[in-house]
Amino acid sequence: MSTKRWAVTRYILMEQLQLLWRAYAIILIAFVVLPLLFAILTGNLGHYSFTSTLTDLGIGVAFGFFISITMSLTYDNFKLLIQNGISRKTYWQARVISLIGLSFGMEIIATLYNFLVTAPARGHSGQAFLGSTLYSLYDHFLGSNLFVNILGYMVFNWLFFIGLGLTGMAVGSIFSLLTKLTRNIALIAIPVLGFFLLVFLSNSSLNQHSYNLDGLVNFLKFLMGYHANARPGYFNPTVPMLTMIIGCVIMGGIAYYFNQKLKLKK
Repeated sequence: MSTKRWAVTRYILMEQLQLLWRAYAIILIAFVVLPLLFAILTGNLGHYSFTSTLTDLGIGVAFGFFISITMSLTYDNFKLLIQNGISRKTYWQARVISLIGLSFGMEIIATLYNFLVTAPARGHSGQAFLGSTLYSLYDHFLGSNLFVNILGYMVFNWLFFIGLGLTGMAVGSIFSLLTKLTRNIALIAIPVLGFFLLVFLSNSSLNQHSYNLDGLVNFLKFLMGYHANARPGYFNPTVPMLTMIIGCVIMGGIAYYFNQKLKLKK
């Protein structure tokens, strides 16, 4: 890695780490400290469970929201770095490297927290905890070795985090090219169109005679790793992992293309 790319990567990574600890500090205050103070002030301290509160924080979910939002914030760092002689390509590469590194570190922390704190506090074994996560569809596919299953769980989540970050980068790069008016219109139009799409899909599923969605359902089941007579827990995680990798490549390509189109605004 060149000295310039490393310097930019380090700058972006340090900035994200500062934002990350502030975000988790706000979460702790909002969901741990304030409820504790409220319980003390109202005399309901006996009903407050510090352990239950800590185990329900969902640090992985919080990180997913964090990484998708922060990676969509494109223009300010672009403006700062481009004015200091950093190319668009170097800026994009540094953001991708920081995304991969940060998401890997957070996945390790989240996994340790889940299996060393959350699972024991809830009285779950490691395998039982896997069965309560989104990875539950695949938690027996790799056999009965818990360590191997946890590694599969970590890789699955890591790819998901990278995909969220690259999607944020792609969306942020596109929005940075829009005028303020167009951006506001898009922010209103996209949720509205999404709502009508959900209504359409709901009506289609209820009215089987008008629309045959069997092909779509089978395709989605394939992407989820379903195979003949597979029971939940024995789905094949290879297919969704490959799907996420392909999605990451596509979103990374979109982010790169529109990143090269960024310009300083007057």
